[in-house]
Amino acid sequence: MEDIVTLATRLAEEVLSPHASAVDTGERDLARNLDVLAEHRFYGAMLPPEAGGLGADPSTAALAAEILAGGCLSTTLTLGQHQGITGLVAGQGAPHFRERWLPGLASGRVRSGAAFTGAIPGPPRLRATAAPGGYRLDGAAPWVSGWGMVHVLGAAARDEDDRIAWLLVDAEEAPTLRVRPQQMLAANATRTVTVEFEGHFVPADRLVTVATQAEHAAGEPFTKRLNGSLVLGVARGAVELLGGGAWRAELDECRAELDAMADIDAARARAGEFAVRAATAAVVEGAGRGVLADAAPQRLLREAGLMLVFSSRPAIQAGLLERLAPGTASAQ
Repeated sequence: MEDIVTLATRLAEEVLSPHASAVDTGERDLARNLDVLAEHRFYGAMLPPEAGGLGADPSTAALAAEILAGGCLSTTLTLGQHQGITGLVAGQGAPHFRERWLPGLASGRVRSGAAFTGAIPGPPRLRATAAPGGYRLDGAAPWVSGWGMVHVLGAAARDEDDRIAWLLVDAEEAPTLRVRPQQMLAANATRTVTVEFEGHFVPADRLVTVATQAEHAAGEPFTKRLNGSLVLGVARGAVELLGGGAWRAELDECRAELDAMADIDAARARAGEFAVRAATAAVVEGAGRGVLADAAPQRLLREAGLMLVFSSRPAIQAGLLERLAPGTASAQ
């Protein structure tokens, strides 16, 4: 059996990278890539083999995600939202809940998107109110990927005590659940939408867990590290076009800083700036052919731009502004 990194490398080289431009332009259905990853158990990458996963430890999972994202960002971004929900169910779901949902999530027979709005610090944009037999959701989740390709949404909403209630919501439009497509700078193949809830009922047996904001914040550094793998993946794609060398050495430095998690926000900012710089150099080196609609350099540059704001937080934004435009962050 191939080790996880070798498997990720093979799939990136043989499946994802050759079709990345076609996915980006809509000529290839992203779901075809996701089916391949499900077949190779990446939907449950961090679950043990006996639970249908690959048994990846955190550092291996992060590197595998980077390699896959270097092949196709849209594919890996969509997969990553599912994996986050799978990890939540595996780690915090009650035994009966895991028994019901984990086999399908691990295999990819049940696919999940993520509506993390209620878990973001600050005033809640999505609320869960107790109702007879369950909860009612009100508010919006602006960045939900995979619509039309996922069966459920892992939704984080604040309850009456300002705790975070995690619920599995059927990913189906209804009078109380409406979606609006988002047209993004890049990765539109992810079918990212804004989901609006208006008194949307969710049965009590769809509650995964309830966490305080402090409990959720304790896991944020690792979440930022995994999200940083997508940033590194875009940079990795550009470095491959540039032939490695000093570019690869800097990519390795960025990865080491993220792995250390000593200052995860600063490490994310450095990785984001590096991805933009490497992708820009790839466009320059590609000259005229690099800006054609189906060319990898221009796609990577757009993806690097998207990564500047993907899963960002104020400290990451400030670090990026300081790197890209010194003095800008402090002036705000």
